[in-house]
Amino acid sequence: MKALKVQAGKLKGKSIETPIAVAGNTNFTPAILKKSVFDIVGSLVLKGRLILEESAFVDFFAGSGQMALEAMSRGFARVVLYELAWERSDNLRKLFAKFGDNSEINRKDVFRFYNKLDIPEKSKIYFLDPPYSFWDKKKEKIKSLLDFLLNDTATVAVFIQSPIDPDWPGFETRKFGKNFLTFRANGVWNVSQLPNENVSEISEDISSFRENED
Repeated sequence: MKALKVQAGKLKGKSIETPIAVAGNTNFTPAILKKSVFDIVGSLVLKGRLILEESAFVDFFAGSGQMALEAMSRGFARVVLYELAWERSDNLRKLFAKFGDNSEINRKDVFRFYNKLDIPEKSKIYFLDPPYSFWDKKKEKIKSLLDFLLNDTATVAVFIQSPIDPDWPGFETRKFGKNFLTFRANGVWNVSQLPNENVSEISEDISSFRENED
């Protein structure tokens, strides 16, 4: 089983296992895609759009919990995870219990409970990695969920991983091998406004990833 490693912060190098397969689903977030998410988060911090110590990182369809653990390592005030599968959610509770009380694990159906969220932090970042099978029949439902989250002024940005380019107006999408990262930040902001060093770094990472993939 492949180990997933924390890339930066106080828990850098910490390894966790890939999520337990549910109905044959063993998809997880590749390191290059995870790095891109947190490079963008870092740029929001640099621009004063996000104060990590006052913010929550919310991980829907959390799986292994690697994205929330990365967020915790990098200094988010709290991480909130939603995972419906029994065994996965139990493993998440055991994992995050080792790192203090700034995490919340919910075994709930995101589509049923997203409009009942109670996350009091001043700022929120959302990451979603729904099962890839959802994209065949639930694409519009996923979009409605994102629109609801972005309607909250406390939401700084939303990120979603997918097997296809959703091609949604107002969102930006990057391709990493067979995976896509689509995101949007509230307010006037786009990738062209990233600090130059971050844009260069991300471009180099993408090029390196493609070379290794070939």
